[in-house]
Amino acid sequence: MGVAAYNRGSACISRQMQAERRPQEFDVMDTLNILEKYEDAGIPSGQVRLEYSHKVWWVFCPKTGFGFHYKSIHEAVRRWHISIIGCDENGWDAIPTPE
Repeated sequence: MGVAAYNRGSACISRQMQAERRPQEFDVMDTLNILEKYEDAGIPSGQVRLEYSHKVWWVFCPKTGFGFHYKSIHEAVRRWHISIIGCDENGWDAIPTPE
């Protein structure tokens, strides 16, 4: 086998590994969802949104805009009984989970 064939094989294997790799966002969602909740964690009445703005993380209702701010996303997730269900370039979407 020549060098060119070896390089083609390596490139093919690399492309297959990239195609089979799970997106990093799913790993972050799993990490956030397994965080232990605080004893006094609240339960939102509906879907909430987590966004980073003005150097803090906001947990707010997308319909009313009312929300709370926290120093880290970990703190925000631990303060509420929520499960992260998705993300986009601006933040994370979450739904309430039972205690």
